[in-house]
Amino acid sequence: MADDGMVLNFQLGAEPLKRQVKFTGGRWRDRKRAEKSARGGGQRPTDDVEIPERAPKRQRVDDDAGSSRPFKSRSFGARPGGARPGEEQKQGGGGHAGRGDRQVISSLFSHNPAQKTVFEEEQEEWKAPEATNAPLSDVASFGTLSLASRLVDELSKMDLQRPTAIQSKVIPHLLEDSGDAFVQAQTGSGKTFAYLLPILHRVLQLSKQGDGKQIHRDSGVFAIIVAPTRELARQTHTVLETLIRPFPWLVSTAITGGESKKAEKARIRKGVNFLVATPGRLADHIDNTKALTLSTVRWLILDEGDRLMDLGFEDDLKTAINALKRVQVEKETPNGASLEALPERRVTVLCSATMKMNVQKLGEMSLADATFLAAEKDDEQIDNHGMHKAPAQLHQSHIIVPAKLRLVTLISYLRSVFSRRGRTMKAIIFMACADSVDFHYELLKIPQKTNKDDTSKTKPAEVKPLTKPKQLEDSDDEEAEEAEKIQDPAKPDLPESVKRDQELLSKTVAKASYVTTPASPQVILHRMHGSLTQSTRTATIKSFSACKEPSVLITTDVSSRGLDIPSVDLVIEYDPAFSFADHIHRVGRTARAGRPGDAVIFLQPGTEEGYIDLLKTSGAITNQPFETILEKGNLAKINYPVQTAAAPPGVATDHKPPDKLQLHLEQRILNDPKQLDLARNGFKSHIRAYATHTKEERQFFDITELHLGHTAKSFGLREPPSGIGAGLDKKAKRNHKGGKDTKGGNNSKGGASKGDFDENTGMDEKASHDLFKKKSKMLMSAGASEFNIG
Repeated sequence: MADDGMVLNFQLGAEPLKRQVKFTGGRWRDRKRAEKSARGGGQRPTDDVEIPERAPKRQRVDDDAGSSRPFKSRSFGARPGGARPGEEQKQGGGGHAGRGDRQVISSLFSHNPAQKTVFEEEQEEWKAPEATNAPLSDVASFGTLSLASRLVDELSKMDLQRPTAIQSKVIPHLLEDSGDAFVQAQTGSGKTFAYLLPILHRVLQLSKQGDGKQIHRDSGVFAIIVAPTRELARQTHTVLETLIRPFPWLVSTAITGGESKKAEKARIRKGVNFLVATPGRLADHIDNTKALTLSTVRWLILDEGDRLMDLGFEDDLKTAINALKRVQVEKETPNGASLEALPERRVTVLCSATMKMNVQKLGEMSLADATFLAAEKDDEQIDNHGMHKAPAQLHQSHIIVPAKLRLVTLISYLRSVFSRRGRTMKAIIFMACADSVDFHYELLKIPQKTNKDDTSKTKPAEVKPLTKPKQLEDSDDEEAEEAEKIQDPAKPDLPESVKRDQELLSKTVAKASYVTTPASPQVILHRMHGSLTQSTRTATIKSFSACKEPSVLITTDVSSRGLDIPSVDLVIEYDPAFSFADHIHRVGRTARAGRPGDAVIFLQPGTEEGYIDLLKTSGAITNQPFETILEKGNLAKINYPVQTAAAPPGVATDHKPPDKLQLHLEQRILNDPKQLDLARNGFKSHIRAYATHTKEERQFFDITELHLGHTAKSFGLREPPSGIGAGLDKKAKRNHKGGKDTKGGNNSKGGASKGDFDENTGMDEKASHDLFKKKSKMLMSAGASEFNIG
């Protein structure tokens, strides 16, 4: 063969050739790491290289299909080959089935968004200024306002000696004048007494007539008081009942949704003088109850006018207002008693804390030549939005805490609060939605004990009898005694009503775990939201008010308006309010009538920090670093109610206390299908609720900035479940098909609360659906969505 001149030069070194090893099995990431190590000249792999076997795929449990999805955030779950720089690997047993013996969680203190706002490290100790809603010091007593002496004596028994600024303005006007009034005052300033006392005074003057014709329950309705929520209506009725106790010939009643309309008709037929109602039920009785006559009505009180309009009660209010305008005013009662002591015309009083456009619309619809009444100092207490500021003696603070640390920070904060005996007796925690309330209530309470012989039956957690309230020792108040009996399950011979309340309270009242301390070894936990039946809500509020042990109420905005619960020392806004007006009413549950109080709001780093500037318009606000709260809250040992591998008894671990608590909660939730379902539902509803802030405040609460994976950690979840946007339409359709509401006028936990306007209305399904749709739009436009009602 001829030589073509091509020379092939193969030069081999002294070392043997590297063999190309094909890696099989194990994880893809492990195989790539091994191949890269082989190419990079690291330790040369040999034929006997073993790649770890892939962990078995997690088995689906319950309704896991479609309800959980992998999340792209790399801060969750096990990380092969070691943790991310600055991230610790936590190991422990007791994990989910199919995940092996190892449990790895991401550190709570790494890869969190940075806080943008810089606060002064050393802040001066807050000193409470002069109270802005306290009784006036320059007024001797209520007697100086020309009120009946028996009313003044009854107020003294209630430990009310001097009027507040708004009472000193409203009471003389309603005593002497017959014109309409628009009353604007901050929360806790006593608006209820401001309009009740002059009404009762003028009605009592009718009983002094010398013609022998006395006023009785069948003399007609003299005043109608409209409240936006059932709880506020019940509270107003309770105050009214207390005031008229010395006058047995006067009768009041409350008509609200969720109660028997037949029983309400029977009471109206017997005769009532004062009617406290919610708008929907009032409109229903005006249309369908013939025994309800309006010719003797002299006062129409519209309490919390802004809330009445926000909840979409405009049509119901129009029905009541127009019905009163059509009826001619009578000069005497059916039995011939003269009504000259009462105003010659009907007087409408509109009470509202704001001057929003919908309130102005309500005023145009109901008022005629109204007088504006406000406290003298209120000019300084009204912000640029026409909204009253919080009481000056209220100490407000905020906690900027990353989403991953929210749950452990809340528990630590409650522990620090109850670490000093007697300082805080009652605390209210506001959350965005009913599902979130249910999750946190079930998580923080002592778990139910399961019968070993029958695992399907559970025994409710027993609540020890509480100390008998001192004010009830010599009291003949039947309602107060019943409230005491509710707290004492062991008391024999209980009435049927009390036994029924006992059964209701077993679902909403329990002893708390995690948050107890040596100073407060027993803390009573309550839950409250609009999806509970009306009887359950009433019993829960009564129990929380009468409780003499340290207690916590976890609730939605259904408890934010008008409720006057004694001894509330602290308000925690775990989820920020849907509107700034709701925030003012939330924090107004404490620091009432001149008493001091504390309010704290949880915010996340980032856009939510801008909300602080808006909070400053309602008063001074201080910062509480979450690191300090975690340190104080973990000084004492936590008694875990459930044993998990993360918190074995008597075994020391290298975990930080917050990490240990978080890992324990996650393992407990994973091992409890019911708790896992509550956590997923709470997370989904929380995300949906986050998108319902008012348009003006959505810049602070931007859902696109919300880290779903970190938020899932705040619900004790390792990864965010799927189906965030689904469910609302299905719930709405299911509730419409169901016809009559069986939950006291409210839909499911995550659905919209319709108040009382759809119960026993007699409307067909389409009309009811259209009304519900219209009022839902009103709620969304006002920022008061289904989440803060239900």
